[in-house]
Amino acid sequence: MKIEIMVFLTVLGAIMGSFLGCMGYRIPNKIKTTYPSSFCNECGKPLKWYMNIPILSYIFLKGRCAYCKKPINFIYPFVEIVCALLFLCNYIMYGFTFDFWIATIITCALMVTIISDFLYYYISDRVLIISGIAIIITLCCHLEMSEVFKHIIASALLFAIMYGLKLLGNYMFKKESLGDGDIKLMAIIALAIGTINSFVALFIGSVVGLIFSLIISKKNKDGIIPFGPFLLIGALMTLYFSNIITPLITKYLIF
Repeated sequence: MKIEIMVFLTVLGAIMGSFLGCMGYRIPNKIKTTYPSSFCNECGKPLKWYMNIPILSYIFLKGRCAYCKKPINFIYPFVEIVCALLFLCNYIMYGFTFDFWIATIITCALMVTIISDFLYYYISDRVLIISGIAIIITLCCHLEMSEVFKHIIASALLFAIMYGLKLLGNYMFKKESLGDGDIKLMAIIALAIGTINSFVALFIGSVVGLIFSLIISKKNKDGIIPFGPFLLIGALMTLYFSNIITPLITKYLIF
């Protein structure tokens, strides 16, 4: 039975990755999420059902639109593959426990944000609100109310700290130093994983983001690095390796 569940979650993850990737494109471009049906981002022609099969359609079409023959951005099948693997990984790590649902919510937010933030420097309030509601429902179903309030306080605290850092950065660098979407996203992460883990996620996300920026520095002419995906990657890594990472960072870098 466990194998069947793993296969099901992998397929579901690929399907969700396809849907969430579509949302990552549509929301910043002010296109309705349910209408029109899937279409080529270049020529606008509607896609047939078999052109929407996650991962496989990209392979069969050789990475190009069947109509205009222009390349399909690899970020879309990449999101489908990563989402499938993370759904599977979440189950292997946690089973159907509290941490599984939290990790899966973060995974879904990450899939949308990879496309919306990397391609359009946009973090959707709609995605944040839906994620926040899903997290609160999960917290209420698994934790005592006193613990739920601790997570809510953590969210407010991280929002205040991140907003303070933004004001300080704006004053020091005389320009926008941190996007409002990143601040709200950090508050959602704190709601999901608590105060200490959020600081750990922020640290990991910053390190991964810095490494990424150094790797693409020559190609990135405008110098803008989307921070949102790295915050969510930091949150997932904190969840996955909290028994190892959190004690080390809290001991040597935070306290």
